[in-house]
Amino acid sequence: MHASTTIAMAPRAHTTRGPRAGLRAGASPRAAQRRAIGLRSETEIGRIRSAGELAARALAAGCAASVPGATTAEIDRAVRAEIEAGGGEPLFLGYVGKPGRPAFPAVSCISVNDELVHGVPGARVICDGDLVSIDVGVRLDGWCADTATTVAVGDVGEDRRAMLRCAERMLAHAIEGIVPGRRWSSIAAELEAMAVAEGFAIAVDFVGHGIGRELHEAPQVPCALSDAFLSHQDFTLRPGMVLAVEPMLVLEQPVRDSANGHLLAPRGTLASDGWTVTLDSGAASCQVEHTIAVTRDGARVLTARGADGVQWRRAG
Repeated sequence: MHASTTIAMAPRAHTTRGPRAGLRAGASPRAAQRRAIGLRSETEIGRIRSAGELAARALAAGCAASVPGATTAEIDRAVRAEIEAGGGEPLFLGYVGKPGRPAFPAVSCISVNDELVHGVPGARVICDGDLVSIDVGVRLDGWCADTATTVAVGDVGEDRRAMLRCAERMLAHAIEGIVPGRRWSSIAAELEAMAVAEGFAIAVDFVGHGIGRELHEAPQVPCALSDAFLSHQDFTLRPGMVLAVEPMLVLEQPVRDSANGHLLAPRGTLASDGWTVTLDSGAASCQVEHTIAVTRDGARVLTARGADGVQWRRAG
């Protein structure tokens, strides 16, 4: 489940940007964020890894259930069964987001085609050619992990497969680029350039996040640059940080703000369920995500299946 950089959207209203909340009045925003970022011990990272392995298994169960004729509710039930079998707690079920919105009613977010994010599972039937994005969060023994992938169901068009391949390359590039002492802004700039070079928009209003005891912790982890991030949210990678990195692409041409040159967010509308965000253009979208620990030697993927597994499906 993505963290949002925006003010809550009213049903059927476009997204709007909003200020970062939660900082003590008079405090330096950058200093406040540094203090808030948790650094985990090797033992704690191992416990997040256990949650991540269960999340990866649950995600794999959801992928296997994503076949023509299945409903998104059936996919969600497959995810739930795997989490419960592993003794975990689904992080998203009952999650309360913005004030006035309903609690999330399912175990996983399942977003199909032009559903950008936070899709609520239900009666929708999966069809040949669909892109099905599945986002899963697990708490196990008090520690959290978050992971997502997009399944290309059947005969998916080449433009959609190219977008998915780009998102997967972006995630792999981020993992390879994570080393202590590096500023996240330098990685975000590279991820942004990758998407723009291939002609895909980035859902810049939804970002990755720190994770550990809670689903959403500091810092925010974007895949593109913004004035707000550069001015007071950027951070230096340090051993012990645990980050959920989640590229989300849209099959639209990227557009930049003429005032500052930063990418503009694709326009979306919040559904009456209070959660599902659908793209106004009707374009397809995709997302991939790993929970990743920063170590002295680089990155450790905590949501890969098995010792060397990779949890997301590569588009053919």
